[in-house]
Amino acid sequence: MSVSKAKAFTVVVAGRPNVGKSALFNRLIRRRRSIVHDLPGMTRDVLEEEAELPDGRTFRLVDTGGYDPEGKEHIPREVRDRAAAAIRNADLVLLTIDASAGILPGDRAAARIARQAGVETVVAANKIDRREGSEGEVEAWALGFNEVFGVSAEHGIGVEEILDAIAVRLPPLPKGDPPPQEAKPREIALAMIGRPNVGKSSLVNALLGEERLIVSEVAGTTRDSVDARLVRGEARFRLVDTAGIRRKGKTERGPEVLSVVQARKRIEECDVAALIVDAASGAASQDAKVASYVNDAGKGLVLVGNKWDIAGGDTGEAKKFAAALEDEIPFVRWAPLVLTSAKTGRGIAKVLDAAAKVAENRYRRISTGELNRVLGRALRDKAPRTASGKRIKVYYVAQTGVAPPTFTLVASRAEALHFSESRRVENLVREMADFTGSPIRISVRGRSREEK
Repeated sequence: MSVSKAKAFTVVVAGRPNVGKSALFNRLIRRRRSIVHDLPGMTRDVLEEEAELPDGRTFRLVDTGGYDPEGKEHIPREVRDRAAAAIRNADLVLLTIDASAGILPGDRAAARIARQAGVETVVAANKIDRREGSEGEVEAWALGFNEVFGVSAEHGIGVEEILDAIAVRLPPLPKGDPPPQEAKPREIALAMIGRPNVGKSSLVNALLGEERLIVSEVAGTTRDSVDARLVRGEARFRLVDTAGIRRKGKTERGPEVLSVVQARKRIEECDVAALIVDAASGAASQDAKVASYVNDAGKGLVLVGNKWDIAGGDTGEAKKFAAALEDEIPFVRWAPLVLTSAKTGRGIAKVLDAAAKVAENRYRRISTGELNRVLGRALRDKAPRTASGKRIKVYYVAQTGVAPPTFTLVASRAEALHFSESRRVENLVREMADFTGSPIRISVRGRSREEK
């Protein structure tokens, strides 16, 4: 699979746990992207976003997990290793400390990693709004770097100075009129969603061809939503690995609640969602619940049966799995199914191919003339019933929106259709054009006085 990644000036926010890295990251991109919580260790994976300066120049901003030199267990060690790798690949490190706590061994360890990597580093002494913060800002010079900025990420103090420091290191804007550029294909935001521990992070790593995300058998390892960009053929993707969405009763208070809220928010922001189902254990009622979030949001959907190397693999087993999935989630029969194994690489490329096709289908249009040639006669021959059981006369049908495709029946009165009639109209529309993977909306409005 041919994958290329865009190059950009990269600024990495690094430091020990619970110094306010994620809060500063959110301030620099001017929106709440990374989860912020009083508990240490909330950020585990490496988060990437494109940030923009007031003059229009952009850079790549990376939020890392807390660099904890004492953590011996698997996940803290993985977090530390990925933070160190991000530092080594940076153009500029924004070493963040908690000024109210002073300089601690973890700060010195993170500073040592940046110095050993030979990457230019500036220090953000965070939390200067607290009483002890001013003293900590002075102490920060002892780390040995040439620039120290006192900031309060919580209140936005000093953030503009940080942006100025980044700005002087970026290439200047080209003089005169910019050269004409070829129109780039629209980026497809593809969210990886599903229950905990079904292989979402493993699948993203397989798509990227590198160990970008932490993978663990411990359910709930991913807490933030993690973005990574790639190109396949002419399609540009932004992959979003979200936290596993549990049932309400299974969700702990605090970090996991925030993770689920964040995951649902990312569904709202995406173009297409890939619902990862554990093919070895089969679909569960919670998979249907997660699929309903996608359907309600009007997003494209690809069903992915992961761990197919464990589940079986032959044609007969595939048919059984597809039938079981349709029984469990009957309301998304229009979604394509891809069988994958993140471990062996089987079917990985097909996920992107399916997502690109679904994204295209969400913007498909049918002309009013063609709609009425097909639907007009069918709805005249058998007038649709409304939710109250009465029939309405349909005068004509028009497509009134895309993403998701929306069709409006102009009728004798405005009243919602019975669900079975909505399904009948939807099936007729799907027979006319390829809307695979996209939900369809059907609405009814009464004729206006001018139309009468």
